Amino acid sequence: MLKITDFNDFDYQAQGNLFYSRNWLDILLEEYGFDFKIVTDDIQPDNPLLIFAKINDIFGKRIISLPFCDYTEPLVESESELLSVLAFLEEKYPAYSATLKYHGAINDIKLKGYKNIRQGVCHRIPLTDNIDDIWNRTSRAFRKGTNKAERNGLRVQSYNLEEGIDIFHRMLTELRRNKFHILPQPKSFYLLFFKYFISNGHGNIWLTFSDDKPIAAALILHSGSGMFDKMGVSDQRHLDFRPNNLLLWEIIKHGQSQGFEYLDMGLSPAANTGLIRFKDSLGGIKTSINYYRRDPENYDIQQEEQIKKLLSSMTTLFVNSDVPDKVVQQAGKLLYRYFG
Repeated sequence: MLKITDFNDFDYQAQGNLFYSRNWLDILLEEYGFDFKIVTDDIQPDNPLLIFAKINDIFGKRIISLPFCDYTEPLVESESELLSVLAFLEEKYPAYSATLKYHGAINDIKLKGYKNIRQGVCHRIPLTDNIDDIWNRTSRAFRKGTNKAERNGLRVQSYNLEEGIDIFHRMLTELRRNKFHILPQPKSFYLLFFKYFISNGHGNIWLTFSDDKPIAAALILHSGSGMFDKMGVSDQRHLDFRPNNLLLWEIIKHGQSQGFEYLDMGLSPAANTGLIRFKDSLGGIKTSINYYRRDPENYDIQQEEQIKKLLSSMTTLFVNSDVPDKVVQQAGKLLYRYFG
């Protein structure tokens, strides 16, 4: 028999996939205060089949598995078991919309009233072979770019200090404001990565330098046998030096030398063909990510769309070039929880 347990009442120590790890969930709890719930059964009461957030905010009543995660990998043994869990949640929360961010595809989920609302892919680069074989699996273009970065005198190093978070976040803020015109998550969110991962030896802040100037950065988290590229940023004025090629190659070499099994490159939206093409060049294994959603009867989708348009308009105002960075950070702190 299935049951629902509050996350805080569950002795949860899983450290496998990043998005189901205790450290990751503690970050989301501390930054956003989500009400996490866990679905278990009587057969294995200590096994969390599915973790989700129960939310009631400006968008209404929602269940999400999970906010601010590229995907989730429920700890079920079969597709039919997962469908049973989703049916159980619909029975328990009939007035809530439900979103499942899933690594893979579920063939019969439409029969349960779910729609596929977003598609993407995940690249995982195997690290168990010798480094020469891993290098030879990358594309000629990637190798050429890496060699170009080295010829231009770029260097990569880990920078596991709070100052590293400051550097990373400044680059992230500039990239999001100037190129994508979207709010950055507040620095407090990334400082929690330092608290729960970096300072405990479960990840690294990697920087690419041109002379003494950082021109690319990556936040790499460790969980179980995997390394996870949570976020990468770069200075758009120096892309011709190919800083990301060298950055990722040094991360791959480090992961292979430390015995990690793979580097997970996270979600690439299906529409972002350029990003997918670049990750393809790393020689990884590409798998699908699908976001499924079910809405209850009489759900007001028009109201949701109006709220999204309002948030988008507010974001456009806040990222304007004449808005002080302090105000941008405050806006991110206030609004970003609705973008999960």
